[in-house]
This record gives sequence, C-alpha cells and structure tokens, in this order.
Amino acid sequence: MSYPLNWKHLTTTEEFDEIIENSREKPALVFKHRPSAPESTNALEKLEGEWNIAPGNLDLYMLDVMKDKEVSEAVTEVAGVVNEYPQVLLFADGVTMYDESREMISVKKIKLALKIINRTFKWMETRV
Repeated sequence: MSYPLNWKHLTTTEEFDEIIENSREKPALVFKHRPSAPESTNALEKLEGEWNIAPGNLDLYMLDVMKDKEVSEAVTEVAGVVNEYPQVLLFADGVTMYDESREMISVKKIKLALKIINRTFKWMETRV
C-alpha cells in the first residue's frame, strides 16, 4: 500500500529545534534536497514512488539546501554528518538515529530504522 507524502517545508533553525524536540514523541525525517540538481530530484521521485510508510509513523520535512543554507548547515551540525544532498536524516528521541545520502536512500532502509527505533523505545519503556 502506498501513502502520499505530506512534506512540511523546513525553513528556519527555530523550526528545526522544534523538530528535534518533537522527535522525542514521534520520529521525524528530514529530506535535504536541491531542486535544481537532477540527482536530488531523482532521489526524491524514487522515495515518493516507493513510499509505503503510514503517515502516523513519522513527520516529514523537506529542506531546500540552496534556499535555506543556514538551516541546512544547522541540521548537518546537529546530526553530526557530512553535509550532502540529497540526504535523509531520521531523528528520534532528540538525536539522529539514521542518515543516508545520494543513491543509498531507500524506503526499505528507512522502514528498518523505524522498526529498530520503535523496538528500542518499547524496550526502554519496559525498563523504567
């Protein structure tokens, strides 16, 4: 089953701070995208074509790396990764749980990361 992707545009560092904080309750995926680059557009089309993750499982954010360079640099710094595009970053519990770039981006890997995150959170809840 496929689901539509309801991207929210990430345009400020304040919004990013909120995303990190909100990821403590619900994972968030940030897609760093350069619309003028064919490689980035192809990765986005592939992601959207294969998407089969229910909307309630995570929040989705799109970041234009050229239009919002300051935000892109902040995301990279907080995530502790090399600044690339296209790039996906999955945040949960306030930290980076998964990242992937370029042709390595896949829905299958994102789903696996979400499964690990959900199992970890359930395990942590039983330990409290």
